[in-house]
Amino acid sequence: MAENQDVHESEIWINRGDEFINHGDLIRANECFSRALEFNTRSYTAYFKRGTVYEKSKNYAQAIIDFNNAIALNPDFSFAYFKRGSIFLEVRQYDNALNDFNKAIALNPSLSFAYHKRGLIYLQKKEYDEALEDFNFALELDPSMGQSYFQRGNIYFNKNEYSRAIEDYTKAIRYEPSNENALISRGLAYINIKDYKDALIDFSSVINKNPNSAAGYNYRGMAFVKVKDYLSALQDFQKLIELESENYDAYNNIGVVHFSMKEYLSAIEDFTNALSTNPNSAQIYFNRGNAYYYLRKFNEALTDYDNALYLNPRMYWAYYGKGNVLMMKNKIMEAIKEYTKSITINPQFYQAYISRGNAFIKLHYYSKAEEDYTLAIELRPNSYVGYLNRGIAFKKENKNDRAARDFMEFLRLVPESTKAASQVKRWLKQMNYEVE
Repeated sequence: MAENQDVHESEIWINRGDEFINHGDLIRANECFSRALEFNTRSYTAYFKRGTVYEKSKNYAQAIIDFNNAIALNPDFSFAYFKRGSIFLEVRQYDNALNDFNKAIALNPSLSFAYHKRGLIYLQKKEYDEALEDFNFALELDPSMGQSYFQRGNIYFNKNEYSRAIEDYTKAIRYEPSNENALISRGLAYINIKDYKDALIDFSSVINKNPNSAAGYNYRGMAFVKVKDYLSALQDFQKLIELESENYDAYNNIGVVHFSMKEYLSAIEDFTNALSTNPNSAQIYFNRGNAYYYLRKFNEALTDYDNALYLNPRMYWAYYGKGNVLMMKNKIMEAIKEYTKSITINPQFYQAYISRGNAFIKLHYYSKAEEDYTLAIELRPNSYVGYLNRGIAFKKENKNDRAARDFMEFLRLVPESTKAASQVKRWLKQMNYEVE
């Protein structure tokens, strides 16, 4: 009888603890669950609930002890494995977390949050197929799990499946309207499919909900750059600096805007400010090098490209920039070497083939130029520049029929009448080729 009375008293204290939890009073809830355990040391429910209080208080060590005790008393307690796994996930003990979520799912295959959190572990391990499968399971069990839609959207985003990512971000926002990250991610997905209008709407929504959102101003500024609304972009990046004065991305982005506006001196000042807060950014050195290039300060440009390559030896754009500078300095063979380095790192780099072909033209290596322009055309079949330049190389070798075919294709692809188009038409007529 006494034992039954103790169990009953324990349950009373557990119920009191639940009431305090409902009112947000974790301290008194903890006291109640501890009193419950004084009456019944074998109450796995009391250990579990006290562990949950410790978890909410971020006292993870004590929480794990209580969940351990709950599991020792009831080895089939799926929620205890789930809770302990959640703490292991929080403290980045991913293998321990994975083991606990596996056990929770084995005991309770309908535990949707266990699939979701196991999916998060697979994301950390870069096992994306397994993560995708778990988020799918979670959503089959609970189609209203906004976080699972969000994380699945991230996987689609990283796989460049932007339309599917947008669908999932939209569902995440539907179930969690306050999810700022989902709005930002959907905006970035819109940018990747060149839907800048909807991207701007999403980033503006973020700012309307949170006027101090640094990410909102940063990404909206980037979207404004895409639509060439440079003044609006500058305003957003200036606001970003107000919010985060040490944010080198903001100074870099302002530099990009000034560069796009052909205000190269201002861009150099911005990139220099960015480097003062982040001197190890290859991208910023590269950006400043481009500004120096357009000001024809070729030595400064070379120095910045070299600094970029020191920090990132695989930055193929920087080799390309060096090649352009060396072309301007009439160091053709050296330029060809830089273009070749760029192509070696990225064989899909269309611009480098065009520029190396131009360098070969200057050296009268017409066959090599033709090869490069052909490779460029293979990469971009609608490249009117590739056809124009290859046609010129054929013309230099008196391969007039082949030149004429390329010039005809150039005229078909070129978006508007240009000086080059007029010259091509004149040559075709002089050589008695029909011009459409």
